[in-house]
Amino acid sequence: MKTRWHSFVQWRWVVVLAVAAAAAGGQGSSGVQAGQPAGSTYDGFVLVRGGSFQMGDLWGDGPWAMQEAPAGEVEVGDFLLAKHEVTVAQFGRFVEATGHKTVAEVDGPAIAKERAKRDPAAQDTGRYPFWRDHRFKQGPDHPVVLIAWEDAIVYCNWLSRQNGLPPAYDANTGQLLTADGQPTTQVRLVKGFRLPTEAEWEFAARERGRKVRFGNGQDVARSTEMNFDAAGTGQTIPGLRLPKDNLYPYNEKGIDRDGTTPVGSFRPNALGLYDMSGNAWEWCCDTGGGEYLTDRQVNPCSQGGDGHMIRGGMHDTDAKACRASARIGWRQRAWCAGSGFRVGLTAAVER
Repeated sequence: MKTRWHSFVQWRWVVVLAVAAAAAGGQGSSGVQAGQPAGSTYDGFVLVRGGSFQMGDLWGDGPWAMQEAPAGEVEVGDFLLAKHEVTVAQFGRFVEATGHKTVAEVDGPAIAKERAKRDPAAQDTGRYPFWRDHRFKQGPDHPVVLIAWEDAIVYCNWLSRQNGLPPAYDANTGQLLTADGQPTTQVRLVKGFRLPTEAEWEFAARERGRKVRFGNGQDVARSTEMNFDAAGTGQTIPGLRLPKDNLYPYNEKGIDRDGTTPVGSFRPNALGLYDMSGNAWEWCCDTGGGEYLTDRQVNPCSQGGDGHMIRGGMHDTDAKACRASARIGWRQRAWCAGSGFRVGLTAAVER
C-alpha cells in the first residue's frame, strides 16, 4: 500500500558536520565512536557496526501502512549515521550556497491551483508552505521538514562535494553512483554521503537489531521521551489512526505538541542516535520499497521503483507509525509537514 497525501508543514537541526576538517587535511575532533577510517573526520556521526538481525515486526503489532512481515534475516555492513536529523540551519546553508528550490516551492503553487479547481471552497492565497515558511514555528535547531526525497539527495551530493567525496546520486535519475560515477544497485559501492537504506535505518533504530519497539530503545511510547501524538488527537492520515482518542497498548497517554522540537531534545538510543522515532519522518535510500522476503538478504536496497521509502513517524503521527519496523512508501516528489531526513555514509573500516 502506498499513500499519496501531500499535506504541508515541518521539523529541526542535525548532523553536526565538521566538513571543514576534511578540507584541512582531516584534522579536528571526530564524532565517530569507533574504528573511524584514517584521515576522515565527520563530527556528529556515529559509526554503526554492521551485523545480522531479524528485520520486520517482531512484536505482532501488525502493519501501520505497509507490509512489515514476514521478519527475515538481513545483514548490513558498517556505516556512519548522523546523530541528528538535518536541521533548518544546515539546510539553510545548503540553500544559500546552491540556490536550491525545494520540490514544495516548485510544485506547491500548481498543486494549490489544481485543488482550488476541484474544490471551489479552497482559495489560492498565493502563499504556499515550504521548508522555512509554514504553519508552526521552528528554530534553526529544529529538523527541516517539507522536504522531498529529491531534495534530500541533492543535499547529500552537495555535502559530498564539500568533503571532497564523489556524489552518491545522479540528481536527474535518482540512481546510486559508484566512486567513478557509474550507476549501481550495490549500496556498498557508493562512497559519497547518502540516505541510509531501510535495512540500515531499522538496524540502527533498534540499536544494532535488538528486539525493541521504538528508536529510542523503549518498548512503550511516552511524550516525555519522544515527540509524537501521544494524545491520539492529530489529523495526519486519519484513515491510519485509531478512532477518536483510542490509543495502542504501547502508547502511554500524553500530549500532542503539534509541531517539531529541537533535535536532541530527548534521550538518544544506545548508539547515541536522537529522534529515530517521532519528530520528523526520515527518507531512506530505497526506491520502491520491496516486499519482505524469507530468504537471507545482504545489504538490501530496493532500486528502480516508482516511489520512495520513509521511516520513523513524526510529531503528529501516532505511536504505531513511530515504531522502528513501521514503513511507508510515498510517490515521487512527495513531501509533508513532517518529512525530513538524516545523512549516512558507507564505512570501510578495519574490523
